[in-house]
Amino acid sequence: MTTAMETTHSDSSKYCQDGLQENLVNYQDKLDSEKLIKRSRIHSFHRYFGKLIPAIPRFAIKEFTNEEDIVFDPFCGSGTTLVEAYLAGRNTFGLDLNPLSCLISNAKTNKLNIEKLNKDKEKLLKAIRNDNGNDFEKDTPFCINMEHWFQPFVIKDLAIIKRNIKNLRSGDLKIFFYTCLSAMLRDVSNADPRHIFPGYSKRLRALDKDGLRPINVLDKFESTLKNKIKYISELNGLENDGLFSKAIVADARNIPEKINNVQLIVTNPPYISSIRYFEVCKLEMYWLQFITEPDEYFSLDKKGVGTERFYKNEYKTFESLGKENIDRISQRIFDAGNNKMSKVVTRFFKDMEKVFCEMHRVLRPKGYIVMKISDSLVRKELIPTHQFLIDIAKSLGFRIIDAFKDKIQNRSLLTKRNYYSGMISHDWILIFQKR
Repeated sequence: MTTAMETTHSDSSKYCQDGLQENLVNYQDKLDSEKLIKRSRIHSFHRYFGKLIPAIPRFAIKEFTNEEDIVFDPFCGSGTTLVEAYLAGRNTFGLDLNPLSCLISNAKTNKLNIEKLNKDKEKLLKAIRNDNGNDFEKDTPFCINMEHWFQPFVIKDLAIIKRNIKNLRSGDLKIFFYTCLSAMLRDVSNADPRHIFPGYSKRLRALDKDGLRPINVLDKFESTLKNKIKYISELNGLENDGLFSKAIVADARNIPEKINNVQLIVTNPPYISSIRYFEVCKLEMYWLQFITEPDEYFSLDKKGVGTERFYKNEYKTFESLGKENIDRISQRIFDAGNNKMSKVVTRFFKDMEKVFCEMHRVLRPKGYIVMKISDSLVRKELIPTHQFLIDIAKSLGFRIIDAFKDKIQNRSLLTKRNYYSGMISHDWILIFQKR
């Protein structure tokens, strides 16, 4: 007998007992075909861990939408779904609790006049070069251990760049230039760009000790601008002036009323016990002043779906979700003495149930969800996340159309999670339709 953890595409028909068609479309083959298509350079605009591969939203948009339909991602991250929807001539919304994510998403779908942008770039660079740096401290944001993460001259140059962007009048230009500043921050910091989480590694310390890591902040910013302008130039050939693309800082558990009549949701929710999403980009968030003090960072981290930021008094006793399969595993984790992680598991599925309720509300009748998710290993306990989400979705009025494993073939995309959670070697692609 095949378990939920062992299910492959060949037996995905078992999910479709209340299905919409006699013969299943081979969605896995269609997705694999999309993976062979070269992706847009726009997706490389900003470093971001845990993001969707563009083939997933591209496949879903082709399969389940028509032109000018609304495509939505309630966990938009760096905007992969929004970019693919915009390129395909669809209207698109994204949500994320992380304001940096929304900045990146909006920058990547902001169709600017390239000729004018190049002129604005030269004006900005001239103003930066002519800035003598007086009182740069006023434009230096608060950042925990700033001197640990950035050398003194780097702090000064970044502050000069930041205040000259701030002086721009155009909001669209500010979005673009601030995103470029964020995109190059890690490269001029002491945080090793090879690592997911910020850390001043032995490798960088050795290079700095031997003087083998020259940093020129202004040159790096100028080259970043040049490259990013090339990336977004791909938007200029699109005939989609009447379309919109908007990423909003909001909670997927409480989707704003303006988002409705959605035909397709493509999303990659946070994984249980995986990447600490806010920690990964905390330096960028401090510099752009999305967080201005430690309490704001902790508060934002605590709000996220899949958070592990709980206080001891919050997990002294076992929390039941009222769903037998989930409670059984969560109880075992609790009984093994891992009270906090038991809380993490229960709260994740409780939050995802709210998300599915909200997705059901904003979808059109017969609208679709295409979701990438991974099962998890929590303190040696295997969590069949994909199966539990299927059960939740079906209880709320969704049909499961297909569910199949999507093997991660590119080693650079293999994601190392928290030390006790192992490596993600494959994801699950789940396809739902609103009844």
